[in-house]
Amino acid sequence: MLICTSWKARPLSAEQTNRMMERWAKVEAAQAENASVERVCWYLFSDGSGGFTVNKASDVEAATAFELETCLALSEFLDLETKVCLDLDTAMPSILKGVEHINA
Repeated sequence: MLICTSWKARPLSAEQTNRMMERWAKVEAAQAENASVERVCWYLFSDGSGGFTVNKASDVEAATAFELETCLALSEFLDLETKVCLDLDTAMPSILKGVEHINA
């Protein structure tokens, strides 16, 4: 299961930025120890306004637990949005069925 989390930076004071970085380090350490979740990619926008990650989770429970933990830990500092993603091979059968309905 692939999970895409995007975030948008909020205006933060220096103290808030330091607290966020300390907390983020703890979230990263927890993820490194979590065999059920693996980061696929992590991109930051060049203007510093936000970014996104894609993680691969072993199952639905692992995915929802990890994303809930991350969002609760960082939502004080960032606007976060998480969605389940599909690779093209997984999505294609549903896309083709959807097109069939459109053309029916």
